[in-house]
Amino acid sequence: MLGHIPVADLLHWSEKVRSQPHPTRHDATAQQFLAAAAELIDTYLEAGPNDARRSARLSHIRFPSALDWLRTDDVIAVATKAGARRQEFFRRWATRDEFLPDAVVYALLRDYDGDDPRQHVRQLPSIPDTTGPVSRGVIAAADGLLAALVRHPRSYLMLHLGPLLPRHPGLWSALLPGACAATRTWIDAYQRLVTRLDLTMRPEWTTKRVALVLQAMLDGFVLRYRLNPHDYPTSRWAGASIFADAVIAFMIGAVDWDLTGQPGRAALDNLVRPAPFIPHARGRGGRAGVPRAGAPAFGGY
Repeated sequence: MLGHIPVADLLHWSEKVRSQPHPTRHDATAQQFLAAAAELIDTYLEAGPNDARRSARLSHIRFPSALDWLRTDDVIAVATKAGARRQEFFRRWATRDEFLPDAVVYALLRDYDGDDPRQHVRQLPSIPDTTGPVSRGVIAAADGLLAALVRHPRSYLMLHLGPLLPRHPGLWSALLPGACAATRTWIDAYQRLVTRLDLTMRPEWTTKRVALVLQAMLDGFVLRYRLNPHDYPTSRWAGASIFADAVIAFMIGAVDWDLTGQPGRAALDNLVRPAPFIPHARGRGGRAGVPRAGAPAFGGY
């Protein structure tokens, strides 16, 4: 067949093939596939359909459910090795979707093997009873809590499920009581610690807001530990982890040490840009100066 094709045409075709760029994973065509995957990933992690046009374009795609890898057959296979029978599973859960919320709640709430992170939270109110500096007790509690959490795989379960929960309201409802109980534990522990130390918080720092901040800090440190585990040993300073020092820094800012009643933002403004004083002749009261007009007295707002 090739004998009937003119040599010039063969040479032209060969040159054309050689001139075509070799496909790579970074060329324009590859980026079309990568962009499509990124779009699907973004849509999967959205709390809900935010773009009607994109949602319509992706309507034919069935996104996997949360923990899609957790197959019923695998659960039954592991359980039967412990003596359970396959038919007993389906007498309790007709479908995987019925089973999943119960399995996740059980995984989160079952007893820990060994060090229980919740005990470190419950021990916060006992810090005033320890001998030595209060900071030493805070460091011990914070370091112990973080170390216990990163040792347990379930600490990463909520980090995995959290972005997906808006798409799974049944699972969200099942997890809500446990999440509320964890928040109450933080609130109760911190409130008792503040009371025992006779501390006055700045007006914006209610115990609920303090508990939310500490939980958010802890979630962030647990996630960063999994991403960069080698950073934490090198980030210790003078016997304390960076998480413990972050908790101490937060307490220093949230407590109204001088009993001024000021919120933290006002205290920051006064510390960074204190109200200037205008020199004034010493009067009857013996005062060497007075604040400028309109300036807050005693550094207040």
